[in-house]
Amino acid sequence: MGGLALWLFKYRSLALFILLESIGAWMTFSGVSYHRSRLNQFQIEIAGNYQYRIHRITRFMGLDEENIKLNQEITALKLQFSAKNGANDSIKGQIATSNQQGTLSPLQRNTFLWPDSGILLDFAAPARVVFCGLGNQQNYLLLDQGSLHGIQPRMAVLQGNKIAGQVQAVSEHFARVVPLIHTKMRTSALHPKSQTIASLVWDGFSTRYAELLDFPIHIPIKIGDSLVSSSYSAVYPPGLRLGRVDRVEIIPGAVTYKIRVVLATDYRQLDHVQVIRPALQSEREKILPQDLN
Repeated sequence: MGGLALWLFKYRSLALFILLESIGAWMTFSGVSYHRSRLNQFQIEIAGNYQYRIHRITRFMGLDEENIKLNQEITALKLQFSAKNGANDSIKGQIATSNQQGTLSPLQRNTFLWPDSGILLDFAAPARVVFCGLGNQQNYLLLDQGSLHGIQPRMAVLQGNKIAGQVQAVSEHFARVVPLIHTKMRTSALHPKSQTIASLVWDGFSTRYAELLDFPIHIPIKIGDSLVSSSYSAVYPPGLRLGRVDRVEIIPGAVTYKIRVVLATDYRQLDHVQVIRPALQSEREKILPQDLN
């Protein structure tokens, strides 16, 4: 008790100031309607900000589940859109001609166009990246869909219209994916402006950059030019985004440029993907070497 009394005596001036300020504030806000309304507005503002922050935290906690649902719904809507609108006129004509000739295969009968790309597919499914092994020379991804969901090796893995990699192996519930950031991956890339095909490879350093090899020095190419998958690929449909040119160097005496490419896919932010298979790929696989990509 003696200590408390000494503390109160030491801070008696501050305590008296706080008491008088409290009495003055009570008299002001209780006797003047303007100040009382301002106090109520302040309380509402404080309460609203608090509830808003709580709501944002709650939404963030459930964002992962919502993203999964959204990815599944987007893929389902694309499949419904394809089924409703069917193939374009040129493809319809080809299929009709083949059907009249008796050469239409079961695979051709089950094909559909992937919206916004015009790619003819016979399989598409959403998946989520549950593991992304970065920091190695031979990186890989792990998806939460496997053979029970129709996933097979050498299917293409996309993030929208951007190439992420290809399925290497599957179990019943998971699929292992080899991304573009793998030192043994060599992807056929097309420079649309010049219609020149070169090879996209990863140099084993940054996950954001790769190199474009074998691009002839007599063909013009500029920083910012886009690169897409070519029709030479045995896994990826043509026209999908690979990246854009970030740096072009001319090496004295060389017959090709030294080109750095910014990859379209940011693997450090990769979460939801789509697994697809181009139409007639199974037929192509029978006659192409297995080491092509």
